[in-house]
Amino acid sequence: MLNSLFWKVSAIFLALLLVFTAIVLRIHITASSNHALEVTQRLNHDLAQHTVGEIKPFLNGEVTDDAIGTLMHSMMAVNPGIEVYVLDTTGTILKYVAFEGEVKTDRVDLAPVRAFMSTTEHDGLLVGDDPRAPGERKIFSAAPVLENGVPQGYVYIILAGQEYVGATETLFGSYFLRLSGRSVLIALAFTLLFGLLAIWSITHNSERLLDGIRRFRAGERNVRIAHTGNGQFAQVATTFNDMAATIERNMDELKGLDKLRKELIANVSHDLRTPIASVQGYAETLLLKEGALSPEERREHLGVIVKNADRLKDLVDDLFTLSKLESGQLKLDLEPISLGELVHDVVNKLRLHAQEKNVGINIIMTKDLPIVQVDVKKIDRVLQNIIQNSIKFCTAGDRITVELDGHDAAVEVRISDTGPGIPADELPFIFDRYYRGMRSNNSEGSGLGLAIVKRIVELHGSTVNVTSRANEGAQFSFRLRAWQAA
Repeated sequence: MLNSLFWKVSAIFLALLLVFTAIVLRIHITASSNHALEVTQRLNHDLAQHTVGEIKPFLNGEVTDDAIGTLMHSMMAVNPGIEVYVLDTTGTILKYVAFEGEVKTDRVDLAPVRAFMSTTEHDGLLVGDDPRAPGERKIFSAAPVLENGVPQGYVYIILAGQEYVGATETLFGSYFLRLSGRSVLIALAFTLLFGLLAIWSITHNSERLLDGIRRFRAGERNVRIAHTGNGQFAQVATTFNDMAATIERNMDELKGLDKLRKELIANVSHDLRTPIASVQGYAETLLLKEGALSPEERREHLGVIVKNADRLKDLVDDLFTLSKLESGQLKLDLEPISLGELVHDVVNKLRLHAQEKNVGINIIMTKDLPIVQVDVKKIDRVLQNIIQNSIKFCTAGDRITVELDGHDAAVEVRISDTGPGIPADELPFIFDRYYRGMRSNNSEGSGLGLAIVKRIVELHGSTVNVTSRANEGAQFSFRLRAWQAA
């Protein structure tokens, strides 16, 4: 509960609550005051008219002192809080009943007076000038003084004079404080209590979330935020947990990639160093013993140099090819071809190498194979890599079979051999770069051939599958989509 977020939100809530309370109190005071004034004005609406009926302030167009004296005594006796003014037809004050020396203006705006006299009832308050307080507006009652039907002036009575206002403010303030003070404090206390409880319930969950984020940032990658239900906090917690799991998974992948990168650098360094060292060694031998070597020995040394140079070239080519495939830089140059013709071309190129190891290669294909649309050079690379891989692990007497099986929508390619097979625990890894496996007892090849195969086939929208049993050979298979003529 004692966390900074709770106190910040609580302080904002308290400030808003106090502002809201002040606004409500102000509205309440104003509304109560206006209500009291409106009631007073309605009750005394005809006061000026009755006053005119009782006395005659004008005789022959002039104000009589006797009339004013009678008006003064009668009105002040009835209500000492009112102020009575006799106006001429222009609003100029002729006489008044108020405390001497306190009238500060000599005329009254007649617009509110005429509005007051135009109807017998009013919607809301109607206020006019207060001669004792210029600029202030007070409730009033007014009536015309008529002689022979002609207005000679007006009786203008302020119903809430200075004495009334002073007494009302004192009594109203005292009444309001007594009546509302404790009620407002109790309401504030309950509102604040329930508000703080609500804020705590919200910030408590937020603190759990913040704590989880802090721990995750500090390195606890397995931190997860427990939650129940389907509320907003549960959604936020679920989002955080998913994000944390994704970050953790990505970090594991980055660690794996970093490990793979280090292994790749080590393997590349080793594979490049070996042929380079061999080329350098045999070249130095030729230079140092040029006169002592027989022609046969020189040809043998040159053959080793050429062989290692070719191996070095193949390794560099494989590295560039795989890098481009993995980065998405290589694009397919698709064209329709007869896959059977391409297989015959590849097998014929590799048959001599197979015969050197006394390994046979057979081709089996169904009739009327559909035309496929592929990148010829890349599929040629796929076929060569798989067949060369089989030749490498086969021994004398083994056979390699290339089968093409046509369907309406695709051609399935199966390349199988009768060699030693692939151990079951190595099958998931044979398409990884530089993976040679335990069955490889020599350093021939780059270790990138099958990784290249996998990515080229995937570029063609297919997948390479491999099955094998120990001492029963292995089979690689994939499907290529048939060409659909436009």
